[in-house]
Amino acid sequence: MAKVLLVEDSPTQAVKMRMILQADDHEVRHVPNGRVALEALAEDSLDIVVTDLEMPEMNGLELVEAMVLDYQHIPAILVTARGSEHLAAEALQKGAAGYVPKDHLDKQLNDTITNVLGVIRSDASYAKLISKLKRNVFVFELDNDSELISPMVGLLMQVVSGMDLLGGSDMVRLGVAIEHALLNAMYRGNLELGPDQTPVHRAIVYDDATNDLIQERKSQLPYCDRTVYVEATASENEIRILIRDCGPGFDTTTMLDAAHQDDLDSESGRGLVLMKNFADELVFNDCGNEVTLVKRCGV
Repeated sequence: MAKVLLVEDSPTQAVKMRMILQADDHEVRHVPNGRVALEALAEDSLDIVVTDLEMPEMNGLELVEAMVLDYQHIPAILVTARGSEHLAAEALQKGAAGYVPKDHLDKQLNDTITNVLGVIRSDASYAKLISKLKRNVFVFELDNDSELISPMVGLLMQVVSGMDLLGGSDMVRLGVAIEHALLNAMYRGNLELGPDQTPVHRAIVYDDATNDLIQERKSQLPYCDRTVYVEATASENEIRILIRDCGPGFDTTTMLDAAHQDDLDSESGRGLVLMKNFADELVFNDCGNEVTLVKRCGV
């Protein structure tokens, strides 16, 4: 359960979204625009903001920009409508932690909240020691086991936070990007399964959801012998995450461009859109089975 600030100027749309959020046991506070949202953030302790883009007085993009300055520790999720994709892309670039197309609210809103908040991890027992780290390198070889994704992201975010490299929404955004990259490597790369053949992202990562085809691939050659190589380097200047699967790769010339309107409403390209917006640099190798995410620090 989370304390959600819902920012929506349409009363009927607000009622619908409140019902969706409360169905997942979230505590919801509703305000009609970005200006009142900033007042609410100053008054109350809130976990996450869900905001429409098109609103009077202060729209969702302006709210995200203001939150980056004064409430960076609170992530914001955008609700987008067709025709506002250019604003949504700009908001993702400027600090939003996720987006949900308005016509997919029922299926994606609560899942997106879980994904965003799920990457936040902390362990005070290591905080003092980690704060002394100057450079840290992790190298892992992972089986295609979705139960490894959340702990992996949690470990990396603990180091990033402890070294004081990133904080607030920047750390959450990087965690979301890594989470999607790991899932893509295991399920799209190694198991060669498309989005229409697997459960949704949240169900895989947080509920270990599966189906007969997934189980078959995990026990069938060549899929069962494939692993995911992860090399994560955290230093004072940058965080660099290399993730490589053993699958056949894909044509990188067909990579989605996050500035294109169709991408923001594409279920299959959702993870790549977030990865491209949440990392300062996203690089694929020639055959498309290796991705490197770079986030610069102190800039």
